[in-house]
Amino acid sequence: MKLFHAFLNDLMRKHHRQGVLLGQTTASTPEDYFGFNQSQVADVHFHKAGVGPGLWFRLRCGRVVDEVAMTTCRDPDLYDVAAG
Repeated sequence: MKLFHAFLNDLMRKHHRQGVLLGQTTASTPEDYFGFNQSQVADVHFHKAGVGPGLWFRLRCGRVVDEVAMTTCRDPDLYDVAAG
């Protein structure tokens, strides 16, 4: 579990930093940017049908958030096998 949390931490920091550099956010932390923390993540997906490669966080509550912190479709059939 520690390895998964370290992996999530790196992913969230990377995409938060990109959001800051691209002027998409002024959030000071990845948690503020995404609206959740790593302990709330159940799985990570890297492919979505109809979209292709990307990054999606599936939260324990069922909500799915993409790499730019936007909530998206929850249908598990649209996503690859999760890493989590």
